[in-house]
Amino acid sequence: MDSTPVPTWRNSRLTRAARKGCGQGNIRANRGVHGIGEMAVAGSKVNLERRAEIGRARRAKTRVTLLKAAFELLGKEGGRSARIEEICQTANVARGTFYNYFTSVDEMFKALTFDISHDFNDATRAVIRRVPAGAIRSAFALRYYLHKAYADREWGWAMVNLSAGGPIFGEETYSYATQSIQEGMITGQFNIPSLDIGRDLMMGATLSAMITIVRGDPGQDYPEAVVGQILRGLGVNEPLIAKCVSPALPDPFDFLANHGAAPEMGIADEFGLLN
Repeated sequence: MDSTPVPTWRNSRLTRAARKGCGQGNIRANRGVHGIGEMAVAGSKVNLERRAEIGRARRAKTRVTLLKAAFELLGKEGGRSARIEEICQTANVARGTFYNYFTSVDEMFKALTFDISHDFNDATRAVIRRVPAGAIRSAFALRYYLHKAYADREWGWAMVNLSAGGPIFGEETYSYATQSIQEGMITGQFNIPSLDIGRDLMMGATLSAMITIVRGDPGQDYPEAVVGQILRGLGVNEPLIAKCVSPALPDPFDFLANHGAAPEMGIADEFGLLN
């Protein structure tokens, strides 16, 4: 923080000069001092704005520190039982500091879920919005999540533990899953009794598969095997399932950087998967 004292009319050398000038009727000097005084006031305003900026930066940094501590605890088996005291101890902050940012541990977990999934969702959607809606789009999304857990076990455990007390994989991902099931039903590729049954089948099986992945090593092709079975449960035909699980997945972040985000409505079949 800037420790430079803010000039005041009480202790400033300019104050004494202003008094002297006024007392002697020196209009020119008084005007000059008045102008300098305005500059000092402007400088004080800038100083206060800078202090406010520093304060906001410190708040943001502390919030990130708390979220990182929670991720460290949640990113392992049994992490869901993490308590506020443990989070504060890991973050090296007082318990009272926690409540300056979150009203409860559940609120923090909700924020953390978004924090560790949102950018990944944005990147994967850059790809999946460019493939046909329905089975292929759903399969790409599920494969991305399972391969991500395979590559980053800490992330996988965090997603598993955070899913225990709220929507599976967070509200944003849950909403996307609902949309995927709707698209599959509209296209006629999913043969299921209801949207809820389809979504629960998709999300529940994916969560269970993610637990299997982070606990052991079921094989690099395990994500594709699981997704294929999920699609069969949704009523997808075998030729289409092959098109869902066979194509290699591009790195989503590289793809996003090179191609940008796809329109919200998506693009019919940019990769030619239905040819």
